[in-house]
Amino acid sequence: MIAILADAFVKATVLLLLAGAGSWALRRGPAALRHLVWALACGGLLVLPVASTLLPNLRVAGWPRFEAPIAFRVQQLPTQPVAAPVHEPVAPRRAAAEPSGRAVTSRIAQSAAAQSVRFTLTTDWTAWIVPVWLSGVAVVLILMAIGLARIWWLDRITALVDDETWYQLSDDLCRQIGLTRRIRLLRASGPAMPMTWGIRRPAILLPAEADAWPADRRRDVLLHELAHVKRHDFLVQLIARVACAVYWFHPLVWLAATRLREERERACDDQVLRSGAKPSAYATHLLELARGLRAAPATSLTSVAMARPAQLATRLIDVLDARRRRDTLSKGLALPAWIAAIAIVVPLAAIAPRAAEPAALRIDTIPMTPKPEVITRHTIKPQRAMRATTDSLRGCSGESTHTSSSTTENNENLIIFTNLGGCSIRLAATGKFTFTQDFTDIATVASGAQVKIEVDYGAHDRRVTIQRAADGSGLERIYKLDGDVKPFDADAKAWLSETLTFLLRRTGFKAEERARWILDTKGIQGLMDELGELSGDYTRRVYYQAAVESGKLDPAGYERLVTLAGQTIDSDYELAELLIAVAKAQPLTEQMQAGFVTAAKSINSDYERHRVLRAALSRPGLTPAVAASMLDAAADIASDYELAELLIELNVARPIDEAMRPAFFKAASTLESDYEHARVLAAVVKREGMTPAMLRDVLTSAKSIGSDYELAQLLSEIGGSYVLDDTLRPAFFAAANTIHSDYEHSRTLASVMARSDASRAVTLAVLESAKGIASDHELAELLLTVIQKVKLDDAIRAAIREDAQKIGSQYDRGRVFEALERKSGRAELD
Repeated sequence: MIAILADAFVKATVLLLLAGAGSWALRRGPAALRHLVWALACGGLLVLPVASTLLPNLRVAGWPRFEAPIAFRVQQLPTQPVAAPVHEPVAPRRAAAEPSGRAVTSRIAQSAAAQSVRFTLTTDWTAWIVPVWLSGVAVVLILMAIGLARIWWLDRITALVDDETWYQLSDDLCRQIGLTRRIRLLRASGPAMPMTWGIRRPAILLPAEADAWPADRRRDVLLHELAHVKRHDFLVQLIARVACAVYWFHPLVWLAATRLREERERACDDQVLRSGAKPSAYATHLLELARGLRAAPATSLTSVAMARPAQLATRLIDVLDARRRRDTLSKGLALPAWIAAIAIVVPLAAIAPRAAEPAALRIDTIPMTPKPEVITRHTIKPQRAMRATTDSLRGCSGESTHTSSSTTENNENLIIFTNLGGCSIRLAATGKFTFTQDFTDIATVASGAQVKIEVDYGAHDRRVTIQRAADGSGLERIYKLDGDVKPFDADAKAWLSETLTFLLRRTGFKAEERARWILDTKGIQGLMDELGELSGDYTRRVYYQAAVESGKLDPAGYERLVTLAGQTIDSDYELAELLIAVAKAQPLTEQMQAGFVTAAKSINSDYERHRVLRAALSRPGLTPAVAASMLDAAADIASDYELAELLIELNVARPIDEAMRPAFFKAASTLESDYEHARVLAAVVKREGMTPAMLRDVLTSAKSIGSDYELAQLLSEIGGSYVLDDTLRPAFFAAANTIHSDYEHSRTLASVMARSDASRAVTLAVLESAKGIASDHELAELLLTVIQKVKLDDAIRAAIREDAQKIGSQYDRGRVFEALERKSGRAELD
């Protein structure tokens, strides 16, 4: 991980220096183009680590490598010199007669008397790098979350602007700059800096005093904020904040985020000035806003405020500089910038080497006295060779220690290694080679190629080098024990067979080919037995999937395999890949249902569970019980987006029949996001062949939508598309009466009246629901719509007059009564 961070630091530095050079080269160009350069740089910072893991390595000479440091280091402490001991002479005959072990013990005892050696274990400071980095990421993300929470709270408690002139001005400016998105205008309860936020439903916050502004200030402020919305500056700011969180230790990243904010404001100022604003007047607006207004606490972390004092001095100079280019960002300028960013990020991610393999930790102590060659040859070597003959990799897994494995393949070079319980197993090959059919030996090696297999047991090692014989007649095997060449006998062959089998099981290399061989030679049961010997979720998944794709499993075998996979595969991705393969290969019968659903529920990743259930629910022939069980598993998906996507895909793929309907709406009701909840229900409403029972369930579920906008959108769709008969009418107006916003409430009821076939009962229900509208303007507009659309009778006239009496504005109340009398008079004439 430390090597990855160091590698990311180098790549980020290169990318930001290139971005800075590009920004400097464009210093006389439009601000929008420089903003794009910094935005692409911030986005590239987040893409680099992902691309580095996905792209193959392009080795470049001289590119720095980073070795993973050791967390603890052993150091020898200096000792005080002591006098050399006096050795008594030993008769040669007696020394030869002593056992070798006793001789060694005698020499070691004499050395210990001669000198005392001490060691100390000290912590390497690099062990704290990753925890410190994670702490920094957490701090920046927490501050970002606080800012988003503050904005969410402001969005909920701030009232919509009810002055129609603001909306008219907003519509005119949107048409002027080509903005087609719907904008919400919010009025703060006191002084507040104009700002914007939101991605799907952008909002613009105006201070309470905005109604008293002159027309030119209204236009300039609103146009500046609409420019932010059109340019998606809120989303770009969030991306930059995430980049600052990941690279918080890099000063250039914070500098890039600052330059991004500066160029963003300049680009929006340019939009206002291009639209005809007078520079001196606009500069005055900026100065007065910065002087008298402040952003709400914590919102500056994520929102896009108009005039921060820290940036004001340079902005005023730029606004008043008539020589500056204020061009808009055209496709002709943006496309080369995107191409250049891709051309930089992709090669940069590929050429940067990945973290080097961690070196094995071995502590070798220095002999206390020089050992004569005769002792080394006749005492140490025979003992190490004796232990080597009983080596077994199974003994390496006796302790619960950290293990790691990695495979890399570049051109025709291959390295496979794994560390386990103090043992290090490695296969390195240069050139092409093949295994034997049972994968226990090397069958062929290309000319000039070489394969090395070695095992370091800690105190000793074995290794074999396999290559083409000099005469080309076959393979030559050079086998060594602790560095000494030995014959490649039966013991060596057994060792090689065990080592290759262990290595392939541990790393998953050649897993697909080996799984097929086991299936062909030992059958399904042999493959099931092999599963107990495997290590690693990827390897297990490959072997499971080979069984699935073999076509040799019956329904009971599928059920057993799926149940076992759910218990043994921890990786959400690998388990999801297997379950998707099962869903595509085998109809999900009721016999398989329990195991499949249990395995799917064990997936913690919402995205991966979504993938699995989508594959399962899209299969034809599912029984209602199986489909309902799948939806029950979907209800546990925590991500509203993933659950909503799944329900929408299900609605498209198959009809929501009576058996599935309860489980479908139960899952929909678990959605906490009003947007996603409304999106799912809207997809159901738009489906052909809707039954009254389905629509009633939609309306019942819609009552739990807290967002007035989302609920109004959904109800307007229903009210404008379906006849509200006696079955649907109570549920529809029960949902409509939960809308708190007068504008959204009025809009919903008006959608019902827009139909030419609105019945008398529906009209009276609309007028009854309208009593909950407090806004004089909205209520008057709705009553005028009713008067215009329906045929009046005594009951409807009485209901209209009763609603009109609630209007406090004499102007709006007069409009309603005038229209009512005018239509009533025409009716009497008719």
